Amino acid sequence: MLSLQEALRRSRPCSCLCHHTLTTELRATGIRALYVLDDALRGFGYRPTYELHGDMLFRQQQKKNDPESRVVAPRFGECLYRRLVGSMLHETLHACVGDTTKANYGILWGLPYGVPEDVPEAEEAAYLAPFNFSEARAWVGVWLVGRDMFGIDWDVRTARDIGTYCFTGGNALNKAMPGFRAVAHIDRNHHAERYYARGRKLEDEARAWFHASGLAEATEKIRSAAQKGERSRSEKYGDPEMWARMPPKKIERNELCVCGSNEKYKACCGAAGGGPNAGYAEPGFAR
Repeated sequence: MLSLQEALRRSRPCSCLCHHTLTTELRATGIRALYVLDDALRGFGYRPTYELHGDMLFRQQQKKNDPESRVVAPRFGECLYRRLVGSMLHETLHACVGDTTKANYGILWGLPYGVPEDVPEAEEAAYLAPFNFSEARAWVGVWLVGRDMFGIDWDVRTARDIGTYCFTGGNALNKAMPGFRAVAHIDRNHHAERYYARGRKLEDEARAWFHASGLAEATEKIRSAAQKGERSRSEKYGDPEMWARMPPKKIERNELCVCGSNEKYKACCGAAGGGPNAGYAEPGFAR
């Protein structure tokens, strides 16, 4: 499994141009945050891995349905400072509000668009409510905890502009895993107005939870877990300033594209001079 230090050593340009739009100081702040969050996930008993295609790795885990799995795959692309920081905050918050004695923070692999077959249809919404609120807190908390713990006030990113929820009462169906029944739910794309209205209401409730006591509780749990995880580091972590000043390595034309298409970069995201290399800068770029 790829460690955080290995991911930093292999830094390459990202499409959001972090090496141009964020100062060296801000990039170093992002690295410091990643160190704490990496320690925290290990302190909670998980094994973060930093291969690029976290979504694919999650689907593989989901298919295996291994109740003993402790792997967390938070990386979805080359971006270290916006996308990875946001994703790590999201995952760590799931650990804060979930059950860390279990795989996937206690969230069953068949969720959110399926429920165990023994759950009556009339009780689906009640069964999914704790998952939805957990997701809302993990989504909203990215920006609240990022600012409170690390002073991050730039745009950190999660996968979407709203959390991933399963609201019953729609007509969308996703294929369910063995042992689960598909839930007829409101689709985010086809029924956006209904989905976003319910999602934003839920996220307002999550903000209220943070402002009441949740922010202090979450930051204390993260700090405590990070102290434990720091003691288990397998190698000494490098100076964040050093990583922040390190120029990204250009993606070569004949390398496999980082988007996961299995095509060569020149025939995929790099066609016509686009893709992450559009943000590539020669050594000496750092501000």
